[in-house]
Parts: sequence; C-alpha cells; structure tokens
Amino acid sequence: MLRLQTRAVMLEATQAVELEPGVVLPPGYYTGAETRTGLATVSGDVSWTKPEYKIELTKDQLTSIGARVSPNLTSMKVDVTKFVRSGELAVT
Repeated sequence: MLRLQTRAVMLEATQAVELEPGVVLPPGYYTGAETRTGLATVSGDVSWTKPEYKIELTKDQLTSIGARVSPNLTSMKVDVTKFVRSGELAVT
C-alpha cells in the first residue's frame, strides 16, 4: 500500500538562491510543503522516501524574481528539494 504524507513547513533562504539561470529567490521565509511517500513492507513497516519540498509563488513573485510567466498564470509550485538538500534553504 502506498502512503503520501504532506506537512506545511517554513523554508528560510539566508542568502539569495538562484533557482535557475536568471531566476533568483531573495533572502527570506517562504511557506512550503514537505512530502514523503511511504510503501508498506512485507513485515508491515513503512519504508519512507526522502522528503521533497515545494514552495508556491504567485505570478507577481515569479515576475519580481526574474521568471518569465504566461499571462494566464496565477501561481506556480516550485520544486526546491535540491536547494534544501544542499543547505541553501533551511526547514525552520
């Protein structure tokens, strides 16, 4: 049986984080989500994957950090897992 576990987290950028070339997240706190997937083992335990992290940014936020957005976009979830794992973003 597959399980999905999600919880709200705060992510802190103590310095600017380049999400992709030309798109820079400024220092600050960001509301995000931590998600793990679990799979029940034969013994009945649950084996969990490493957590993944996403933040949701509005169209205005995306524009202000240098992202190109389509006119009908209102917000976008951005996968920031690699920045959490590298220490550029901290879960607080």
